[in-house]
Order: sequence, then structure tokens, then C-alpha cells
Amino acid sequence: MHDAYQTDPVIGWDRDDKGWLLRERRTGIVYRSGSQLQPEQPTDSAYLGRLMRPDGKGTFLAIAGICPNGSLGVVQLLANSIAALWGKWAISRSRQWLRSNMTPQTGEPVKVELASPLYRHEE
Repeated sequence: MHDAYQTDPVIGWDRDDKGWLLRERRTGIVYRSGSQLQPEQPTDSAYLGRLMRPDGKGTFLAIAGICPNGSLGVVQLLANSIAALWGKWAISRSRQWLRSNMTPQTGEPVKVELASPLYRHEE
């Protein structure tokens, strides 16, 4: 996964003293998990990307929350909006950040939204 994420010219994984984060490389905008904020918030950020396979033979869908709840939010978005998303994602390699709001008691996503524009880059 590390090699696949490194091919993304826009969104990158990074780590600091608070933990993992997503960084928009061009602007420096940072997306974090709400558990890393003061005060803590029931939110998480996640990466959704159509990445090139390391062997160069096609693409695959990468889903990764900063915490597991973020990944669950991406799955919920895909389950509820796959038809709308497919039109944007079917053509080229793409990346997007998502933000999930969760119930504090269970960690279940209650609202999932796209937190960035759809970033595409051509092969």
C-alpha cells in the first residue's frame, strides 16, 4: 500500500506527534481524526482512491480511514451513493478525502461527506 499511495501526486499520508493524518501536498491542508483534536470530536477523515496497482496491470480501490471509523464511513458512502460516484470515478485514477461524523457511543457513521474536490490525474 505504501508504494501505491506514493504514486498519488495530491494526497499523502503523514504522521506527527498526534498520529496519522492526510495532507494535501499542494496546499498543506491537513485532515485528521477527531480523536486527535482538543477537545475530541466524533469525526474521522478517510482516503478514497482509485490507485494504480504496483505491478502496473490495472487499478484498485483504496479505502483507508485515519481510524477504523473513517473506513466504515467510506463503505457507507459507497453503499448509499455508488451510482452517483461511479460516473465520477469510472474513467481515471482519482482521489478524494471524506469526513465522517459518528455517534460517540457506538462509532457508527451518521453523516459522511466529501471533504475535498475529486482529484484526478492522468496516466
